[in-house]
Amino acid sequence: MIEAVEKMSMEEFVHLCNRLVSEMGFKIRKSVYRENIAVFDAYMPIPGKSLHYVIIFLRKPKVTKDEILELIDVESVEIKWMLITTGEFEKEDLGDDITLMDGKDFERLLEEFGLKEEFTRLERGKEAREGRYLPSAGELESMLQWAREFLNEENYEKAMEYVDKALKVKSTPEGMKIKARILQKIGKYEEAISVITKILEENVKDDEAWFIFGEILEDMGDLDEAEQAYGQCVHFNRLNVSCWINRGNVLLSQKKYQEALMCYDKALALNENLPAIWNNRGVALKYLGKYDEALKSYNTALQFDSKFADAHLNKAYLYFDLKKYEEARNALAGYLRLKEDARGYLLLANIFAKRNMKKGAIEAVKKALELEPGNQEARELLDRLEGRSRELRDYEEIKKILKEEIEKMNVREENAVKKIKSARENLERGNVARALREIIEVREHAHSQNVAEIKEALYRNTQRLLELANMNVENLGELEPKELNALGLEAMKRVVLCSKEEEKNVEEYPRGYAHLLYEEKKWNELKKLNNEIAENSLGLRYFKARRYKNAEEYFKNAFFKSPDFYEAELNLAYTYLKNGKERKAKALLKHLGLEM
Repeated sequence: MIEAVEKMSMEEFVHLCNRLVSEMGFKIRKSVYRENIAVFDAYMPIPGKSLHYVIIFLRKPKVTKDEILELIDVESVEIKWMLITTGEFEKEDLGDDITLMDGKDFERLLEEFGLKEEFTRLERGKEAREGRYLPSAGELESMLQWAREFLNEENYEKAMEYVDKALKVKSTPEGMKIKARILQKIGKYEEAISVITKILEENVKDDEAWFIFGEILEDMGDLDEAEQAYGQCVHFNRLNVSCWINRGNVLLSQKKYQEALMCYDKALALNENLPAIWNNRGVALKYLGKYDEALKSYNTALQFDSKFADAHLNKAYLYFDLKKYEEARNALAGYLRLKEDARGYLLLANIFAKRNMKKGAIEAVKKALELEPGNQEARELLDRLEGRSRELRDYEEIKKILKEEIEKMNVREENAVKKIKSARENLERGNVARALREIIEVREHAHSQNVAEIKEALYRNTQRLLELANMNVENLGELEPKELNALGLEAMKRVVLCSKEEEKNVEEYPRGYAHLLYEEKKWNELKKLNNEIAENSLGLRYFKARRYKNAEEYFKNAFFKSPDFYEAELNLAYTYLKNGKERKAKALLKHLGLEM
């Protein structure tokens, strides 16, 4: 069996290892591979916690101790290592957290977990493509695992290809969740919500589906709905750490600090080894004014991971707020060693400024602007440090805008060219007011020319309409634009009356056609229909996707097209409520004879 493994292509070898890891009961987070080596970052779920493993497969006749040490991180905490090779290892005791399995062990695992079928997989794959047999449960799981791998590697096209293959064989909740995640990543939120909704309709207690639903809504910016989805997730599974964390993060964004703190504490009760939770907990405590507890949380995060940059930065912000500038600078040094960005240097500039170290402050803020030129806060701080008033900065900004305006102006008339040249010279001399007057004069002249061109176009259009309506008017050129417009409208009415008989034969879609298109989700065709039923149907589409602003526009259109359209008016009222327009919602409901 090992000889067959040696002869496999790299893709087949990785596929086999992937299957084995899954069959052994591990959940794979991520995998990478290179020539004859496949590495899987995985965890073994057990009640109340999970064990972190890194599993490495090698196709080598002999693996030395030095080669092993190159592959693993012996200083890592809370990680168990499992190395499996087709050959043998140089015998060496490397500790309890490292398991070595040679070719015989590899063969035994393949037999024990029923993976002999992989060795006939190529032939069976050909038969499957020809439709001569149904893929086995193992091969179905393999397709899904490939979809997960490509999803993790951000190759969404290949991930979708594999998950669609798997769903054609059998529609499973796991496959649908993977598809929803892919759709989320490529920004197709409505389709992702549709997939997740189907899962929840079948099993409302699926906490993972609620978790994915929450992430999609969060990406869409609907934080209220996202928090409710995460709430459902922990309602059905109170041991879901990720749900508690995400719910806490959403509540933190909504400035609901006490509720966020409760969520972080729930997550820590399940797994206290995650530095991100301790860091976010510290942020919530800081906003609640509990500075000592916040500092302890940041320090705990750094005990678990000394390279956790955000904890260093948040610790620096905390000290800065407490006016402990030396401690803030020391904490910030830890952040800048790990991550150089505008946030860090801007805080450093503020620390220097508070300590009257002007030179250091200017250098730091310039570094911040170098990293992020558009940072308005940094620009304003630099102006203050260099003694520039806001008025002077605004003056310089006006000069810059006027220069850009001059460059954009495309004038050909001699007089206009002279004025633009004069405006440019005045700007160089600092006479902004005179330059501005000259630019305005050129603009006004160009505008008067445009008005003349518009009047000429209106004259030609009216003349054409009069010809079509067989109307004769003397002194047409002496009429004002308002009179030309009225005359054109009268001519148009006559043209329309003449062609009324022809219009009677034009095919018109029945209103029920909009309902049919809605059921078939043919949105582009639905948009082509110009009636209230179509507008209402499009509103329902956006409402279901929780895109309430879009829904409001379509329900409005339907209601304005037909003020007696009860359903559209009711839908609009409900959408107003979702958009926080309670007064408007009440007015509509009152009109309908309903009360809130």
